[in-house]
This record gives sequence, C-alpha cells and structure tokens, in this order.
Amino acid sequence: MESKFLSQYNNLPSDNISKKICFIMNNITKSNLKSQINEIISIIPNNSIQWLAYSLLNRIATESNQHDVYYEFILMITTYYANFDKLILKLLVNEIHYLLNVLNFNTTSNGKVLKYFGRFLGRLSIAHDLPLLLDINALIYTTYINKSNSLNYIIQFITELLKNIKYNSRIKLYNSWIKEILEVLKELHSITDKLTIQFEIELLFNYLECDFNQWRTAYYLRQ
Repeated sequence: MESKFLSQYNNLPSDNISKKICFIMNNITKSNLKSQINEIISIIPNNSIQWLAYSLLNRIATESNQHDVYYEFILMITTYYANFDKLILKLLVNEIHYLLNVLNFNTTSNGKVLKYFGRFLGRLSIAHDLPLLLDINALIYTTYINKSNSLNYIIQFITELLKNIKYNSRIKLYNSWIKEILEVLKELHSITDKLTIQFEIELLFNYLECDFNQWRTAYYLRQ
C-alpha cells in the first residue's frame, strides 16, 4: 500500500524483532490469536506500538480475508495497550483522507484499498461504537461535484462502511445520522446515470433490509 505515513515513521523495532513480528503476523489465525499476541507483546518495544499499528494497516489494505482476525487482534492488543483501537482508527482515517485527496482512483488497486478500508473502518467504528471521524454526506457531495470520475470508488467505500450498521444492535436505521446518509444515497441514485453506482446503493438498502421505495429522497446534492 502506498502510504505517506509509514514511510515517514522513525521508531522502528530492530530488524530482528520486526522480522519475528512479521513472521507471527503471516501465520496468525483465530485459533492461535491469543498465543501469538502474547508473543508479540513480549518482544515489541513500547515505543514501537505505532509502528505495529501502521504495519497492521498495510495488511488491512491487502488482506480482506483476514479482516475478522485483525479486528480481534486489535481488541486483544487494546487490553495491553490502552487506546490501541483508537490509534488504529485515527491512522486509518488519516490513510483514507490521503487516498481521497492525493491518489488517482482511475486504477483498480487504489479503489480496492479504499473499499477494504471502508469495510474495516465501519467494523472498527460503527460496529464497535467508536466515533467515525468522517463526514460521509460531505464526502458524497464533494466527490459528486468535483471528482465525478472517482464516484464509483467512493460509493463502494461508503456502502462497505455502512454495512456494519447491521453488527450494532444499538444503532437503528432511523437514527438521524444514518437516516440522512441513506436519504442522500437515494438522491444520488435518482440523479446519476451510472448503473454501477445505482446497483451499489440498491445492494446496500437490500443488505440493511430497507424498503428502497419507501425511503425519502434528500435534496442535498442538487442544491
């Protein structure tokens, strides 16, 4: 993953320790998660925890099949290092902003990374009751007005993120924040001529068991 943050990070563990941790992470599974975390905790210097977080982001960006394991990894590490989950969330949002502002989304790889980040951001924030730290409606508006060629990737990112609503029983679809986003997505569905975007939005409504036809259409993007 291309990242301006990891390349600038200086508090690296020794080469020997980083190789050991890399080996552990390459072989981590749900069944050995606790023992592998204990091994990492026993060898990693305290000032290299942020390095571990950055390294984990690189894996989240490319290994979607391991997202469940990495999510549990974050929760367990947080019991040893307070606020590790919030650190990951902050760094993840930074990476997302970097992708949104700098990279060219006319490539499949960048769009795929953003999609994976959206999925994991939702798992870590919406499903886990942590603040999202991202204005979704503003993102839709800005992309629609200024970067329409990137809209496919942005909507994939947002729909993957919002699917995590289903994993939090305390969040209801008629929560004002969720309601506003879904109404804006329905508005976008009504004004775009891109079938892929319409399809993504319809899939999200179906996934959340929303009646698309009964949902109000916002007047936000057309202002």
